Parts: sequence; C-alpha cells; structure tokens
Amino acid sequence: MPRIPNPFDRVLGVPGDVVGALRLVSSIARDTHRMAEHTEVLDRVAAATDALPQLREEMARVAEAVDRMDGRMASIESAMPVLVDVQKHLTTLPETMEQLDKRLAELHGSMVSLLGAVTPLGRVASRLPGRRRRESQETLSD
Repeated sequence: MPRIPNPFDRVLGVPGDVVGALRLVSSIARDTHRMAEHTEVLDRVAAATDALPQLREEMARVAEAVDRMDGRMASIESAMPVLVDVQKHLTTLPETMEQLDKRLAELHGSMVSLLGAVTPLGRVASRLPGRRRRESQETLSD
C-alpha cells in the first residue's frame, strides 16, 4: 500500500529548514561582502585596459622604428672595417700636415728666390732686338 505523507512532518520540518537557512545567511553575507571587495578593483582594471589599443598602435610604430634602426645599424656595422682603417690613417694626419706645411714653406722660399732671379732676366729679354716684332705678331694672331 502506498504510504500517505504525514502533514505534521512537513510542518515540523519547516522550522528545521529555516534554522539551517538562517545559519547559511551569515556565510552568504560574508561571501557577498568579500565578492564586493574583490570586484571593486574591476573599475581600475577597466580604466587601465582602456589604454591598451593606443599602446598597441604606439608599439607598432616603435617596432617600425626599430626595424629602420636595425637597417642603419647593419650599414654602420658593414662600414666599420673601413672606418677603422681610416681611423688608423688619421692618426698620422697631424704629422703629415706638419711635414706638408714645412715643405710648402720651403717651396714658397724657393719660388721667391726664383722670382727674384728671373725678374732681371725678363727685363733684359724685353730689351733684346726683335722682341717687339714678335710681340706684335703674337697680338695679331690672337
């Protein structure tokens, strides 16, 4: 035979369920308060992540600049052996310039002396017979 539920069991069981539920209310309240504390930072996280799309664009520009710099650095790197060689030669440049300056001074002295010696010859040559005739012919041919 089927058993018929006793209505008193339900009435008597309700207070037990209510007491159990009341015991859970404090832990639910505590957990709800902790959830509220943990979700307070979500506004700050959202504000911080708002900048991410702009940062992505800026990082793309930085990456392009780095690529260009890599190319330039490679060019410099390939030129380094030549630059080192030039630097070695440049170390002797002051000495070479000093020697050149001395030689130019010697050349200047020689040119002054030569000019001093040639000038009287030029005057004598201009007095030689037939000189005027040659000068007039040269003038006509020009």
